Amino acid sequence: MIRAVRPEDAAALAAMFGRCSGETRYRRFHGPVTEIPAAYLRSCLDGRHRAFVAEPAGAGGLVALASAGPVPDDPRVHEVGVLVEDAWQRRGVGGLLFARLFAAAHAAGVERMRLELCRSQPSLIAYVCARADVVASSAAGCDLTVDVAVPAPPLSRRRSPAPARAR
Repeated sequence: MIRAVRPEDAAALAAMFGRCSGETRYRRFHGPVTEIPAAYLRSCLDGRHRAFVAEPAGAGGLVALASAGPVPDDPRVHEVGVLVEDAWQRRGVGGLLFARLFAAAHAAGVERMRLELCRSQPSLIAYVCARADVVASSAAGCDLTVDVAVPAPPLSRRRSPAPARAR
């Protein structure tokens, strides 16, 4: 089940973070982090960021967190972050969270979503580029910044191929 984050999810989110490998945490936060950043967690729990969790039946807790919050210099652009526990990756959880984030952003009038991706994740890059129109992209080191126009729900595969510059 995908649902909105609640303030009482703090401990479950910290536990989920602890079950993620160092590589998974690095890909989400673009650096070596050993605990969920407190300021980020607060922004998810207090509503400054639009945030959703995955809580599959029988999983025994939360297995993923997705959030989007305004970029400081342009509130029409919201930065997206998704963290899926290792055991739940490549099972569709991230896609469900992306769809929920994009639908909520569309309903709120957000024009663009920004994703900071590791170029070592070609399947995630392909997923994003296949489902939303890339309006800007840039690369620095191993990171790829991609801005996409917020698509109308449902988030689904586009018919045209992704721009070559974003791959």
